Amino acid sequence: MKLHPVDIAKELKAYSFFQAFPDDLLLQIATIVETARFSKGSTVLKEGDPNSSLYFIRTGHAEVLLAGEVVALLQNKGEVIGEMSVVTGRPVSTTIRAAEDLDCFHIRTENFAHVPSSEKEHFLHLLYRIYSTILADRLIKTNEKARLFEIANRELHQAQMALDKAGPKNVLLVELDKKQLALAKMALGSTGVQLDTSNDPEEAKRQLNEKAYDAVVADETCLGLLEHAREQKYPGRLVMMMTKDVSQNLAQMQQMGFIDYMMTREPEDRHFTIRTILTTLTKVLGKDLFGLEKYLTWGVDIQSKIVKASTDREGLREEMAAYFKKMGVRTTILDRVNTVSEELLMNAIYDAPTDSQGRSLYNHLSRRTEIVLESHLQSTLRYASDGVFLAVSVTDPFGSLTKDIILKYLDRCYQGREELPEHAGKGGAGRGLHQIVENSDLTVFNVKKGIKTEVICLFYVEGHRRETQPSFHYFFA
Repeated sequence: MKLHPVDIAKELKAYSFFQAFPDDLLLQIATIVETARFSKGSTVLKEGDPNSSLYFIRTGHAEVLLAGEVVALLQNKGEVIGEMSVVTGRPVSTTIRAAEDLDCFHIRTENFAHVPSSEKEHFLHLLYRIYSTILADRLIKTNEKARLFEIANRELHQAQMALDKAGPKNVLLVELDKKQLALAKMALGSTGVQLDTSNDPEEAKRQLNEKAYDAVVADETCLGLLEHAREQKYPGRLVMMMTKDVSQNLAQMQQMGFIDYMMTREPEDRHFTIRTILTTLTKVLGKDLFGLEKYLTWGVDIQSKIVKASTDREGLREEMAAYFKKMGVRTTILDRVNTVSEELLMNAIYDAPTDSQGRSLYNHLSRRTEIVLESHLQSTLRYASDGVFLAVSVTDPFGSLTKDIILKYLDRCYQGREELPEHAGKGGAGRGLHQIVENSDLTVFNVKKGIKTEVICLFYVEGHRRETQPSFHYFFA
């Protein structure tokens, strides 16, 4: 049954898109509104097609698809579909499909010509003001702040170029979440990596038997696949991809001793996930694990200081704080940076140094004992910020941190048990892990056994983005 314009106008008034429109103008618009019904599974808009229509959801849900994979769901009454292609004049950027039977109001933009000339200027002013608001809101939601949009794109381009330099590589990505698979394809599509994907561990085993891969990346549900690869003495590098909720994965992590590379990703944060995949594969395939610059935008000013003695700690931290204050970093963030840096420096001075036999030199001493390090025992403090992340790292020339220490720490931290016994926390960043990890948004452990340990701690510059749960990556060579 055809709706009367008065009834249509009343319904439109409840939609956020039209709330700024006066009643008389809404009634005029209602005369050009049609109804449209889409059965479950049918296409509303197709990626790449031209579009000059606006759709407003009345009942039902719609899926947003990118590269054939569902990346979002539209389910609110009054939600608008098609406005991006209408306002830009460009083809549709994503496919919209009915997730269930879908009823919409449909407005063909060519019918805007039917609005009375006396109202036309007011109508167009309201319409494009609303378009601007929608576009700005979506940009902010996607990138946290519109001013960071360009930085985010530069970061991804930089990571893609770095991975491309590693040369032609074959990677198998096993991920049960199709949305995450789509993101990985986006991340690696313009690099030199040949990516094969699977959301079925058994199918992935067959792929392993048929093709040589330089790296196999699997999510936390596919530990058995990586164990199979180890048993088959598969030569490619094995990478475990965890969610940030590490506490839910502790049981599996205790079985991960044979995995040398572990990363986390955030299913709801596309930029973080894409950036993490690119950075991880750049490190693993390029055989270059070290450097905080891998987590920052290209060209940032990196400060580097040699850690020569225990009495240097305070001066180094004060110099670093002054540097970041000039950049406008908030005091609340600097307090956390100071806590983490003190622990990193303490580790570098007292816990990391070993003799030629691998025996600790100073960790039996009180932390009040002054230590002057010989040149071959000295560590390096580095720090920088690109406006998105603030990064601090300490690198020692010993490589004595082990996966066992990290995993035991995780177990005690998330199970609420007592802290590590004193003797178990020695070597590299073993001591003070609790303070280091709990105060950072992301902690990265890079270790080349017997050669070098680097601990990188990253902090979101925007304080409201503080991670509710600490996130870990580790890489052992």
